[in-house]
Amino acid sequence: MTESCAVFKCGRLVDGRGGEPIERAVLVIRNEKIETVCRESEIVLSPERPVVDISRMTVMPGMIDAHIHPMGIKNLNPLSWMIDPPELRAVRAAIDAWRIIDSGFTTIRDCCNPLSLHLKKAAEEGSIIGPRVFSCGRIITQTAGHGDTAHFLPQAWSIERGTARIADGVAECRKAAREQLREGADFIKICTTGGIISEKDKPTSTQFSIEEIRAIAEEAHAYGVKLASHAIGTAGIKNALIGGVDTIEHGVCLDDETIEMMIRQKTFLIPTLAIMKALIEEGEKAGLPTRSLDKAKQVYERHQISFQMACDAGIKIGLGTDYLSDPTSPMGKSAVELALYVKAGRSPMEAIVSATKINAEALGAENEIGTLEPGKVADFIVVDGDPLKDINILQDRTRIIAVFKNGKKIPRLNIG
Repeated sequence: MTESCAVFKCGRLVDGRGGEPIERAVLVIRNEKIETVCRESEIVLSPERPVVDISRMTVMPGMIDAHIHPMGIKNLNPLSWMIDPPELRAVRAAIDAWRIIDSGFTTIRDCCNPLSLHLKKAAEEGSIIGPRVFSCGRIITQTAGHGDTAHFLPQAWSIERGTARIADGVAECRKAAREQLREGADFIKICTTGGIISEKDKPTSTQFSIEEIRAIAEEAHAYGVKLASHAIGTAGIKNALIGGVDTIEHGVCLDDETIEMMIRQKTFLIPTLAIMKALIEEGEKAGLPTRSLDKAKQVYERHQISFQMACDAGIKIGLGTDYLSDPTSPMGKSAVELALYVKAGRSPMEAIVSATKINAEALGAENEIGTLEPGKVADFIVVDGDPLKDINILQDRTRIIAVFKNGKKIPRLNIG
């Protein structure tokens, strides 16, 4: 293997850990890993090493969307998800993967999409240009649960063409978890409450018994992976925490008790503010059924309150959009979530740390990605401007000057 080395002279370096940025920094990359991060005054640059001068730019870690679904869908009507051939959705998703990394997100955690198991492999082998992918494969849901989305269709359709593994009872739940692990899942995801897009359930209804949740948690943890739970209602959040989940997705209806449990158990929260806003503002024209739009409106305010409660309590808050790839929630637009955090009162630095360091911890990948430190993978982006002064810069693709994954510069995408 030929050794490679690159030296970058940066104007400002934000390492993702939350401290003061390093002005006039130097970043040295060797063989896909970070070798050195320091001030220019602290290093003697060898004339034999080529230097890339980006001294007018900000360098920061590649961002992570810890809850996203590059599903290759064109609208929010679940019927079309079943009808569109999976091969067609896979082609769309391959382009969407490029859109994601082109926007500065070098890693994603797909929280319900068997296609992403294949996207992951294709990106790893270089067949497509895309981010590092953590996939749960199929979400595990009970019959008529949130993952069993289209209740108006024969259940066989959901099993064959949907994104969920339907399981009922402790033994079946164990088997479902083992099946996803066999398929190559990086983590397991379940539904412990109803949802917005699913047809007949309420967002606040509980799903899966504590015994079923515990069985899935045991299987995930025995395999060394994390367990995430779609959880909106308070009772379902509590059941998920009792059952042993590692991350709460959405966490719309938190209360003092569940917050205390999350702090004690060191559970992460991935709030997904962006999708709720998108559903309410644009869902109707994107084919979202009226029943789902009504449910989103009913819980929107509570979602904002819970997010603020979690911030005030010091819960570890990651960042994910829950975007689905339709025109309402397109791929490549994940930075909107950072802007929503800042609008809700977080500092730009706190938003960036959520999208980098904390997300890496939530994925169990903190030893590899998430911050710019020696020994970690060289995933970083070059930004024209200072996102610590204006977080909206990260939503402007033209201000993302370059994206590096594993120390290699990613070709830019020249389509919309």
